[in-house]
Amino acid sequence: MILWIDPWVRKLGYAIITDDLTIKDSGILLQKKESPNREDQFERMIEIEKYFQDLFKNYKITTICMEKLYFTKYNQNNAEFVFWIRAILITMAIHHNCKILEFSPIELKKYITWNWKAEKMLVQKMTMKLFKMQDIPEYNDAADALWLAYLAAKLKDKNTWYQTKV
Repeated sequence: MILWIDPWVRKLGYAIITDDLTIKDSGILLQKKESPNREDQFERMIEIEKYFQDLFKNYKITTICMEKLYFTKYNQNNAEFVFWIRAILITMAIHHNCKILEFSPIELKKYITWNWKAEKMLVQKMTMKLFKMQDIPEYNDAADALWLAYLAAKLKDKNTWYQTKV
């Protein structure tokens, strides 16, 4: 099974799919605090670790796929915690002998829509089509999670995309 994770602090998206593209689990882990302080962020990291430990216990995950990090001047204040969350999740993947794949947002958009400048709504509509969903995913992160899990399933054995083998 393939686990995809969008490792942001306040809104973390994930999806688990089988190699034949059956969705086993997906969702968003939301942080409920409006203005979290550092201690809140540390507690958040513990919550995320516990949640994913349970996922690893419940599913035979063989591949982890994460979106490569992209920071702008507008989202740098979370960078420190995002890097720490990635470290926790990558360490868990290593302990479970998972293959680790990373894709950039541009690679995702280009593969799905053939347009590296595609809007989030187009990605969500393509998600609905591929996974035969009735409604648009409430969060962009949920659509990204499903698409990156799909991308990992289709390309996990190809050498044309960036991969990290552990």
